[in-house]
Amino acid sequence: MGPESCFDFVKLPKTDLHVHLEGTLEPEMLFRLAGRNHIPLPWKSPAMLREACRFRDLAGFLAIYYKGCEVLVTEQDFYDLARAYLERAAADGVVHTEFYFNPQLFCRESTPLAAIMRAIFCAMDEMRDRISSFYMGTVMRTRPVEEALRALDELAPWYDRIVAFGMGGAENGNPPSRFQRYFDACRERGFRTCVHAGEEGPAAYVREAVALGIDRIDHGNAAIQDPELVRLLAERRIPLTMCPISNLRLNVVNELSGHPLKRMLSRGVCVTVNSDDPAYFLGYASDNWAAVHRALDLSGAELRQLALNGVEASFLPEARKAVLREKIKRVLPSA
Repeated sequence: MGPESCFDFVKLPKTDLHVHLEGTLEPEMLFRLAGRNHIPLPWKSPAMLREACRFRDLAGFLAIYYKGCEVLVTEQDFYDLARAYLERAAADGVVHTEFYFNPQLFCRESTPLAAIMRAIFCAMDEMRDRISSFYMGTVMRTRPVEEALRALDELAPWYDRIVAFGMGGAENGNPPSRFQRYFDACRERGFRTCVHAGEEGPAAYVREAVALGIDRIDHGNAAIQDPELVRLLAERRIPLTMCPISNLRLNVVNELSGHPLKRMLSRGVCVTVNSDDPAYFLGYASDNWAAVHRALDLSGAELRQLALNGVEASFLPEARKAVLREKIKRVLPSA
């Protein structure tokens, strides 16, 4: 390997553990599906949509994100979306991805849930020789707890294909503790749990996630404001799936040089690098690795630890983790 400063991160065998399948809908596909399904759009071209992806905050992003979801109507649409993401991730050097998909966002009158799930799992099965992937269910924290519980029950026919359940959406005013019944129900059914916390919300939300026994925390940036919480995350090896470019695009950080990833890594927290909603934030997995490496001047040892953290934080079985660790060590040998 050449100097880390010019390393091609596409060559790094890596995980992408925090990505929303709906957020991989590229502008060109969005327009193609809109035409196929006769759905009007507020933008005249994919270029105009990309220009609109200059967000000031999470709310601004979600408005465009939900509009994009409207073009996903038929079983073929969902298959095309999943297949395109997995092909792109594999080409980007991602060897294992764990992606969220939220059926709450889609009208069942257009396409039954069974057709949506069949389409996604078909794409996953077709791509399994090129990239391993896990499906994670998720619910919106802006909706009632009862709806989250119904969504969990509705996915029961596919429990054998689902590895975890999470929760996303606008954070402020919607603390993790409000959904304790949902997370308890997920665990009772044998699933691992994740939650978005500490992105736009405070460190207290991350602490709530820890108290709830959540297995993996998405983002977690705000934890850096609470040294005792950082110590607890490190001690318990609770992973944080951080998304640097997403944080920059949504003004969670003003510039990547101020991102807390390196500080948390130095304190022993199991931080990882992920893409979140790459089509809207204009950055896939390797883009995030390259951007955070440049901004934080990460050493070879730090890059190696981040890559290994991604394997540790995954929900893969231990035998598969061991294989991936060896692949990473061959590409990023210890100093």
